[in-house]
Amino acid sequence: MPQGLDTQVYETDILVVGHGIAGLAAAISAKENQPSLRVTTVDKGCVGYAGKANKGGGHVAFIPEGGEEQYVEYHTRNLGDYLNDQDMLRIYANSTLKTLGRWESWGVKFIIPRERALNAHPIIPWKITLVDLDVMVQMGRYARELGIKSVEKTTIIDLLRKGDRVVGAIGFDLITGNTIIFKAKAVIMANGNQNWGIVPMWSSGRGDGIAAAYRAGAKMRNAEFGSFIQIVHKDSKTVSYGAEDCLYNAQGENVSTRANLEENLRTVVGGVDLGGSQSVLMYLEVRDGKGPIYEKVEENKLPGSFIGRNLCCQGTADPPFYRPWAQKFWDRLNAKNRAQCPGFDVPLRESVPAVVGEMSPLYVDHNMYTGVPGLYAAGDICANGSAWSGAVPTPPGRNRGSGLMHAVLTAIIAAKSACEYAAAVSWEDPEPDQIDALRQRMYANLNNRGAIRPTDMKWQIQNIMQPVAYTGYKREDRLQEALGKVLELKGMLPDLVARDPHELASVHECINTVLCAEMFFRASLARKESRGWHLREDYPHRDDKNFLKWIVIKDNNGEMELSLEDVPIERYKYKPE
Repeated sequence: MPQGLDTQVYETDILVVGHGIAGLAAAISAKENQPSLRVTTVDKGCVGYAGKANKGGGHVAFIPEGGEEQYVEYHTRNLGDYLNDQDMLRIYANSTLKTLGRWESWGVKFIIPRERALNAHPIIPWKITLVDLDVMVQMGRYARELGIKSVEKTTIIDLLRKGDRVVGAIGFDLITGNTIIFKAKAVIMANGNQNWGIVPMWSSGRGDGIAAAYRAGAKMRNAEFGSFIQIVHKDSKTVSYGAEDCLYNAQGENVSTRANLEENLRTVVGGVDLGGSQSVLMYLEVRDGKGPIYEKVEENKLPGSFIGRNLCCQGTADPPFYRPWAQKFWDRLNAKNRAQCPGFDVPLRESVPAVVGEMSPLYVDHNMYTGVPGLYAAGDICANGSAWSGAVPTPPGRNRGSGLMHAVLTAIIAAKSACEYAAAVSWEDPEPDQIDALRQRMYANLNNRGAIRPTDMKWQIQNIMQPVAYTGYKREDRLQEALGKVLELKGMLPDLVARDPHELASVHECINTVLCAEMFFRASLARKESRGWHLREDYPHRDDKNFLKWIVIKDNNGEMELSLEDVPIERYKYKPE
């Protein structure tokens, strides 16, 4: 440990890692369930401003009463591609209305009452209501009123154990660099997924919790689906909502329709989803020398439409749906783009597929239990790991608004489970030798002799994850090539150097992102079929005989161990035809 740094120790019954919507929802729920328990939250960000929920979203999906089973069937057949845990999906579908009520009891106000909610899909009874971007501020205020303690500007690096049991966490203060140790009976990981940092919006997830849980012995599931792709304006990196319907190549040919794809791609690319298929279309056109790809702005009907104005903030929302904080956010973003990007307001706007990621593989059961005693999870970190959504990156997959709903619902479940566990176990202190070893690892790159700055390493990681040929449209040789590049970066991690605590946090983000990238490519190599958003050029068809299975990853003495776990389709209601 570097000289001059002190250690601060906190004791709490339940530690929630994350100040995003899942973290605050978990902390609030835990305190409401067991007011006598001490509940503490910790995050790099400040309460009310961390996470992704207030970064331009605010869509909340729910299933109207009576439509739950129709939703389960539709999602399983068309989006989950039978890789979803149908029981967990049913828990989700049957809980959305109750979750809205619980959320409202915390002082959160929805712009659109549920009886006026917008239809989000022409076939299934899946609706969307809106919440303004100050939702996190409201939840933070309520958490303080309940007596929840929050530690801000602190990054958690690893989990502390006593034997196989998680008994706390270790990290450091981003301002002073001091070691921060939390001793806890139970820990809820709610600090987000992996977004690779390629595009500005929704990119706050760096896989910190995924990596910490993995090193603590937790399993991972569905890591190969961490490739959610949006179509963005090339210069500003801003999402071009509606562009998927008006894409043209350099020769002026429309390349928007799925009819341009081979039959197998039309049937497996994200089920009836879009995003994955559009990225493949764009990739194939550029590969064949017909790029760049442009959005013909005058043909994009979404910005001026009812949905565009009121759900995507393309223009000024109608009075019943006007959200002051959201409108301010989008107006400022659009003004910035117009000022800084000359190609933003042009008839033909160059567009590219951009990998957002949404890798969320932390394995949990229906109680949000990770399988490691004392360790639970909620929100984005375990969305694919819970398998509720199946063969799509989640959130959001294609279910706009499911991310926020999933975050609050799983937080409520995780809090109940963690409270029951904490009430039943006795205190255990972490092993001193373990703390010393983790502290050494935590500060290893601070003012060492390394020559690689974390900003340079992040750029190299993004250049591996962004190409559609690696992440969106996969093939054995390209996957092996990408994995080789990741392993090369893995070997360079000791050469990263940090000159202050903020850079040290960035170093650990690089370490965690490289770990997640290795998971992604190893799992992608193992799934030798095309299913949902996982597309293999060399295995173009869905293979229910050999791959109606979950790919599970676990640490085995420092090496990634992959195994196949059968989806229990025989006990599920909906089966492949």
